[in-house]
Amino acid sequence: MTQLRRAENELNRVGLKVFVITFDDSVLARNYVASTGLPWPLLIDRQRQAYRAYGMERASWWQLYHPGSLLRYLKLLALGQRPGRPGEDWHQLGGDVLIDPQGIVRLHHVSQDPHDRPSVDQILAALKKTEQASSQGN
Repeated sequence: MTQLRRAENELNRVGLKVFVITFDDSVLARNYVASTGLPWPLLIDRQRQAYRAYGMERASWWQLYHPGSLLRYLKLLALGQRPGRPGEDWHQLGGDVLIDPQGIVRLHHVSQDPHDRPSVDQILAALKKTEQASSQGN
């Protein structure tokens, strides 16, 4: 999310609309929006239909606490930052999906651990492919 926040101006410039989906209840969702200053719409999917539709499963203990994850948490602590407070089900993995205006999925990334997200460059590259496909009539 922080990568997207840093690139917010670029995303706006290219016309990308960002929506954040959570399964947490409305109180946790409102608290998240308030604490992060989330600039995008937050949709609540209590039944996790979108998560299932895009293959976003629950993480195993290994996915949550493998050495790479633990190292990332330690780096945050060393920088004086605290890892974000998990929602009500911290085993639920997320992902990123880029859907063009015609409803075609142009990027489908399912996270393999809590830190696995595509870079903003990958998202913008997928958006560029979408623009090229649209200009060619695909």
